[in-house]
Amino acid sequence: MSLPSARINLFRSAVVAAIKAAMPALRSCEDQFGRFDLDELERTVIPSPAVRVAVLKAKVGPISTGEAEATLSCAAFIITDGNDRDTRAWAMAEAIAVLLHTSQLWGLTRLDAPQGVEIQPVLGLKLRQRAVSIIAVEWTQVLRRLGTGIFGADGTVVEGLYIGEELVAAPNPPEPDEAEGGDDD
Repeated sequence: MSLPSARINLFRSAVVAAIKAAMPALRSCEDQFGRFDLDELERTVIPSPAVRVAVLKAKVGPISTGEAEATLSCAAFIITDGNDRDTRAWAMAEAIAVLLHTSQLWGLTRLDAPQGVEIQPVLGLKLRQRAVSIIAVEWTQVLRRLGTGIFGADGTVVEGLYIGEELVAAPNPPEPDEAEGGDDD
């Protein structure tokens, strides 16, 4: 089972890689599906300090060339613990906000600069003998050429797309070569 390298997945992976490179002392920096919340924190052991990067929403629209683009609503969730958790969370949030400068394209093409950068505390609590702070850095960024890496030149899916174990889209099988597959035997 392989997954195509869809542009949104490539974008999220590029952001994770850039944050890891900028903050090598992080104990964990990974992608996140959706918003990070208390339920996620209770279910998952996350070593601190950590960052989880999510695409929260992708508002998709066509452009005049027939290509699709999406305005991505993104967030980097920072998780810290210990006595100085709030101070470290704000420092890390500031560092990520600075990474979101006007020429930050994460090594990708067909991408606009980050817009609307905001930092906001999400959660501060004591959980299982552990005091934790979560702060979010949120921004939007327009990603163009959606579908690149998913569809081939003929408009069909390049690789199989799965939901769980179920194949939901498969590439078209190659046409049989008439010279090889005849019923003339």
